Amino acid sequence: MGKIKKKPILLFVIAIVALYAIIYIIPSVTGALISSYTAEYGELKVSDETTGYIVRNETVYLASSGGEINRYIEEGSLVRQGTSVMEINGGSGEEISSEYTDLLTRLGDAAVTSQDYTVGEGGVVSYYADGYESRLNPDNMEKGGYSYYSKLSQDNVTDLKRDSAAAGEPVYKVVDRTKWYIVCFVDKEHGDRYEKGRQVTVEFDDDFVETEVYSAEEQDGRVRVILETDYYYSQFAQRRVADVQLVTYDEQGLLVENSSIVEKDGKQGVYVKNKTGEYTFMAVKVYATDGERSLIADDFFYDDEGEMTDTVEIYDEVLKNPD
Repeated sequence: MGKIKKKPILLFVIAIVALYAIIYIIPSVTGALISSYTAEYGELKVSDETTGYIVRNETVYLASSGGEINRYIEEGSLVRQGTSVMEINGGSGEEISSEYTDLLTRLGDAAVTSQDYTVGEGGVVSYYADGYESRLNPDNMEKGGYSYYSKLSQDNVTDLKRDSAAAGEPVYKVVDRTKWYIVCFVDKEHGDRYEKGRQVTVEFDDDFVETEVYSAEEQDGRVRVILETDYYYSQFAQRRVADVQLVTYDEQGLLVENSSIVEKDGKQGVYVKNKTGEYTFMAVKVYATDGERSLIADDFFYDDEGEMTDTVEIYDEVLKNPD
């Protein structure tokens, strides 16, 4: 009777030992739980998602008299000095609409009251304004930090197109499109991506422009990046604030996971499975990383001494997390 009672206990112990062997002992011998993956070609895109604040040389024009508006020039048109943008006829004694009060306050004395509604200096005609046209320009944009720029809002941009205007109201503006700027703030850990003179692609929700880093300065735990461009963007005169993606690297090549990269004898490398099933160290040359993956040289590369070094090839099996 005692032997019968002990039998379930013995079977339980045997089951535990067998389970332990399956989970711990056998994998350590056979490598069954070693995590690896196949190195393959792909796209590595290094970018920062942030807010862009657009800075331009621009002039807002006010109506010299009230009346009905007849526009000659469409939004976004490039015009020469002296071009007639519109005419206002009929006369009107209406007071300035409260819709433009804040905008006019911000403009101050910088706005131009035009008698003939022509262009003083050539540029792009726009019917959008926010009043910062006089406060924010390329000459003073470096004085502002995050506390200043973060207060700007696209909600302040007012559509100036309407059928009539009162004297003193803003009716159009002209923007210099030969050079304009985008001010952004990025994580300070990514500051090395924005060396002066480096090319950066700025992606908007509807288009992109190529830019060059004008300046990069660390401020209060962030890096203020100012980008300069002469590319045309259809919304550049309408937008003051926009969500943007700053792309500093976008290439195709052989990719490995950053967790695979270790240092051995002063060299960066990964462990690659050889023909005998063992993992051996192989040096790599990293071109760029997005923090999770790295684009590396494939087949071979030349080290700092000019020596050709064999490296990872496509479809090599790479150890995911070397000890």
